[in-house]
Amino acid sequence: MLPIKENHQKTKVENGVHSTRTTTTNIPWKRIMLSLPIWAIVVNNFTFHYGLYVLMNWLPTYFELGLQHSLQEMGSSKMIPYLNMFLFSNIGGVIADHLITRRIMSVTRTRKLLNTVGFVVASIALMAIPLFRTPNGAVFCSSVALGFLAFARAGFAVNHMDVAPRYAGIVMGVSNTAGTLAGVIGVDLTGRLLEAAKAAQLDLTSPDSWRAVFVIPGSLCIFSSVVFLLLSTGDRIFD
Repeated sequence: MLPIKENHQKTKVENGVHSTRTTTTNIPWKRIMLSLPIWAIVVNNFTFHYGLYVLMNWLPTYFELGLQHSLQEMGSSKMIPYLNMFLFSNIGGVIADHLITRRIMSVTRTRKLLNTVGFVVASIALMAIPLFRTPNGAVFCSSVALGFLAFARAGFAVNHMDVAPRYAGIVMGVSNTAGTLAGVIGVDLTGRLLEAAKAAQLDLTSPDSWRAVFVIPGSLCIFSSVVFLLLSTGDRIFD
């Protein structure tokens, strides 16, 4: 459960006597839930985890059914997308720190730039996955998609520290809840799409059977990047 109030105790010494005064600060739940920059973070967290969980859960199936290629034959190459994710997550953070600390760009512009680049490139890579009919092509596209999804975290994923440092944990909890829901929705919806394709007697080796699976997260990436461009800020909005 999230805390409803924060209690701060202050000790004061008067005439050799210790007295303790407790001050209570209410968390501005209404302002948080109605804040457009907060919703920009939530929307982008949803999209990030939608794409992540769909790839984590269904990419092996795509290799097995869509490409008719055994994962055992791929060896260590199937690790490349997740290694790329780790690398680009750190690269995005380093670039963001460089741009901000050197005063090359403001915090707002830095967050928007890295978030937009990450999600737009990831969108293109996601939509291109079913167009590549070889395992190497699919590994390449999924590596780019996961890498730039992680790159975008230098935008939305740390923005709660910019806008609400005092309530950063609460904002992160809200946005991560949206991310968890995205995983549930994305994995289930993908399964339903493939079941519908089978019911329509479509060949699961055909790119058409998988197009919607990857177009949906790709489209969400474009939508989320626009939302973040329009609504986000790097300025503190909660004291």
